[in-house]
Amino acid sequence: MIDIQALADEKGIARTYLDATNKLVTISEQSRKNVLEILGYPVDSQDELQKVLDKEAKEPFKNVLDPVLVLNDDDLKQFYIRVPETFGEDENATLTVSFKLEDGRTIERTVALEEVEIADYKDVFGTVYDVRRYFIMSDLPYGYHEAKVTVKGNGKTLKSINMALIRCPSKVYTPDAIKNGKKVWGVSSQLYTVRSHQNWGIGDFADLKQLLLGVNKCGGQFVGLNPMHAGYPANPDEFVVSPYSPSSRNWINIVYISVTSVPELVNCKEAQDLIHSQKFEQTLRSLREKEFVDYRGVINAKLQVLRTIFDHVNVADKRSNRGLKFLDFVERGGQNLLNFATYDAMQQHFYNEGVDAYSWEVFPKEYQDVNSPFVESWRKEHEKDVMFYCYLQFLASEQLADAYKSAKEAGMLIGTYRDLAVGVAKQSCDVWADVDHVFRTKGSVGAPPDPLGPLGQNWGLAPMAPSALKACAYKPMIAMYKANMESCGAIRIDHAAGLFRLWITKTCEPASTGAYVHYDMHDLLGIIALESNRNKCLVIAEDLGTIPVELTKALKAVGAFSYKIFFDERADDGGYIAPQDYTAQAMSALTTHDMPTLVGWWGCYDLSLGTELGIYTQQEADNLRAAREDAKQRILDSLHGLGSISDSYTRNAKESVMNEELATALQIHMCSGSCALFSSQVEDWIGVDKPVNIPGTNTEYPNWRRKLTRDLEDIFVNEHVLDMTSKMTSARE
Repeated sequence: MIDIQALADEKGIARTYLDATNKLVTISEQSRKNVLEILGYPVDSQDELQKVLDKEAKEPFKNVLDPVLVLNDDDLKQFYIRVPETFGEDENATLTVSFKLEDGRTIERTVALEEVEIADYKDVFGTVYDVRRYFIMSDLPYGYHEAKVTVKGNGKTLKSINMALIRCPSKVYTPDAIKNGKKVWGVSSQLYTVRSHQNWGIGDFADLKQLLLGVNKCGGQFVGLNPMHAGYPANPDEFVVSPYSPSSRNWINIVYISVTSVPELVNCKEAQDLIHSQKFEQTLRSLREKEFVDYRGVINAKLQVLRTIFDHVNVADKRSNRGLKFLDFVERGGQNLLNFATYDAMQQHFYNEGVDAYSWEVFPKEYQDVNSPFVESWRKEHEKDVMFYCYLQFLASEQLADAYKSAKEAGMLIGTYRDLAVGVAKQSCDVWADVDHVFRTKGSVGAPPDPLGPLGQNWGLAPMAPSALKACAYKPMIAMYKANMESCGAIRIDHAAGLFRLWITKTCEPASTGAYVHYDMHDLLGIIALESNRNKCLVIAEDLGTIPVELTKALKAVGAFSYKIFFDERADDGGYIAPQDYTAQAMSALTTHDMPTLVGWWGCYDLSLGTELGIYTQQEADNLRAAREDAKQRILDSLHGLGSISDSYTRNAKESVMNEELATALQIHMCSGSCALFSSQVEDWIGVDKPVNIPGTNTEYPNWRRKLTRDLEDIFVNEHVLDMTSKMTSARE
């Protein structure tokens, strides 16, 4: 009889955890069993489960080597070889170790097998294996290499699989100026919220360039973005727009393309005529004037013009440098890009045919498997449509890179920093195109119950199986980190706790019935460190909430920056911790996209709105309002105590309002702190009161669609903004 709970232990499923109140919580046996099932173990059939476990037990010894080895500078440079004991009985047996380096070079070494230390013995279904420890003698460079071994003895030859050997630094990249104590500020921006005179109703990459240069002129050194991950351009559902539930983390959301910045537009009369038609100009005017982003209206307008360009201009013309550049992009994107473009094109095709094609799961059965010959046949039949979506990715990548390049040329220390979502939705392209079989569609990632969410959270994101990630040598993770560290000087890892463990629940089950599953933090941090140094990309780990102490220590050791939110940093007596007492290795902020704006928080607008939406009962809202009044008084006490605000400003919170003076004082208060990075929000510069997202809501509030209240061109000539940012720069220095 297989002990299910012992198996859950073996597969990294936690028995207990410390909750947000530091209370030890025991996870139920049923929840742990459920998660085993999600990970692919047939727990309700002992016979089927035994077959799976037997196969798993044989695999490492059949392969001789592990599928992957991640070595950082602090690790012992060794790996293990599993060889039948009979080979060791031949005193002339030899071991040949071959390394194929990333740059194409090879290193080979042959030694007597008896010289390789036996570290352990294993009996696997009647065959005894020596587990030998091999020490790597060569000084391997950082990078993605391969190793394989050949063992000869007793007239037999045993060959291993190719093991991915990932050699990485022990620290992520940090700019020298910050290492030497420089403190900088920047802004965090939800790009879709940006208004400008020229955009088409949503902030775009042309706006991003303008925003970067505007922040730079004011003394800022970075602009942090919402996740740029690809969405679902064919899906008409206005609620499927969250940047944190993407279709792919490897590709870019095409809604941010600045159509008027596309080089091919100049030579396309048909597209020019369309844009300048009276009807189209009226459409754009309407899209710009709307209070909330009309994603469907924006994407329809952009796709109409971009498809016109694509149909009338030979964008893949091999006779032009531009055409060669596009074809090179497609070649470098490889099968991953083709699969992604196929998914977008196929989804649009089925919607055009009247199918509610919101997910690959509702495609005709023959198209639900990316490896199906029917998919390849469809791709060939609709080659032009597939290449159109490749072209859109080419434009998006090019424009994001151009904005970053402009910022760096202007002298920004960091420039753009990108936000990495914790996962992808079940209906995503990444799940459909999962050639490495790492996603588990029976489960969902989320969070356990806590005081702020008594029922827990279910985010609808498909989890990856830790064992499957190792089996494919982390290929999906490597591709994802490579993609997201391009065209930026920093990356923010959302819910960084996922590097250590994720809360996984059965799909459609309450979040409270989930369990924590552990991942190999050592390996993931190693890959992040390698890509961080290669791309000169600083790493910010969103470590808010309940973070295991093991992860906190590991993130600090690897050099990742912590995340400090002012409103969360309170002492035991209820007072606010002075920003000067924050850790230096961190980014601090007053507010985030999941919080009310300063005006909204100070005026308790979020509590009134929460009551209207049914998030709070009137009694709960009244209790929170009373606590808020106390918090406001504590903040004023701190501002006055540290000299961050003029003595002439009231010391009584009940008399205070979030005006320009108080908003500026709070920015100065944070800029005077010890964190190397401080991130402000444009919303708080111009007095926006409405939140951009209300956690726990879906259709109740237009999340991810609220725009800024002023145009970009007007913000950086505003006297208050110029005065505030000047004082912020001085405070940082």
